[in-house]
Amino acid sequence: MTEIFTLDSVASGLRVRTLVINLVDPLIDAGDTAMAINATIQTLDHELIGTFDSDAIFDYRAQRPIVSYADGRIVGVTMPEVRLSLVTDVQGENFLYLTGQEPDFRWSEIADTIIHIINRFEVEQVYSFAAMPAPVPHTRPVDMLIRSTLTADEHPVVEGFAEHLAELSDVFEYRAAEEAIPVLNIRVRVPFYLVRGESPFFAGALAAIKMLAARGGPTFPLGDLEQLEDNQQKAIAELRADGSDFHSLVKKLEQDYDESELGFVTNEETVPRIPSSDEIGDAVEQFLASHDSSPLDRVHKHKQDPHYSDDLRRIGQDLRNGRRVMREGDTPPAEQPPESDSDTTEAETTEETEE
Repeated sequence: MTEIFTLDSVASGLRVRTLVINLVDPLIDAGDTAMAINATIQTLDHELIGTFDSDAIFDYRAQRPIVSYADGRIVGVTMPEVRLSLVTDVQGENFLYLTGQEPDFRWSEIADTIIHIINRFEVEQVYSFAAMPAPVPHTRPVDMLIRSTLTADEHPVVEGFAEHLAELSDVFEYRAAEEAIPVLNIRVRVPFYLVRGESPFFAGALAAIKMLAARGGPTFPLGDLEQLEDNQQKAIAELRADGSDFHSLVKKLEQDYDESELGFVTNEETVPRIPSSDEIGDAVEQFLASHDSSPLDRVHKHKQDPHYSDDLRRIGQDLRNGRRVMREGDTPPAEQPPESDSDTTEAETTEETEE
């Protein structure tokens, strides 16, 4: 495609209708929201199909590689990277996922390359995530700013003019609008007192991926995030003693939030569509068919180790035992026990008895 991007030959002939962009920069990722979303997506079946040239797009003094030390010597080096993967969601649908650390250089060229990727795979819809600090309380539903390159897309709009420091996904979104490419950006508002906590703002990550599904995007697993959000809410509640400065702050933020009508969107305003029994059955069949198989439609190749993924349970362990998080690679899921054939045996026995 371009000199800075290499597409794996196994992706030849693939057509994928959805692209999700989630590049992570800790300096602007309020509440580590993008990191928590990435950790959730990494639990899904995925295949690496494309990579950007790290030497061409990263300043290693700004985003230094990570070395692994063991028993007197260096045993590994992890370079910052941007990679394109083919992922299968919980409904059995494939989507493209562009993730990794946000690059330092050649943003315009990278944005053009993403547009080439969209045209190459005939992508119909692009989604991206962001998070920003805001004077909002954690006790209210997480709200989001929804942006779209399509003027016909109906959603509440925050009226007015503002300027802020850009992310690479913003630069791409602007270029995509010029090419009439449908892009939807979900920007989570994070309580300013949770922007730099020891744990991600789990409620924000959960709200963002729910909004993604409600807007026609991929469906991600929610169980771990829901449990971690509940634990986080309980931990914060313990800090909110009556009469404390924190209690007074939250009460003031709650009052301002309840009186505000700025056009931010919450999931409580989104009415879910109830699937039919046939749709549920089809989804189950798709999941079983894709279980333990490659998203590349059973094109088997060596799977790359995810360098920037985190186990959500490990991310949130500080909420349970007070220890600081250690970010390591994902732990492979335990093998599922084989299905029992007791139902078949019982049916055969009954039939023999009737005879």
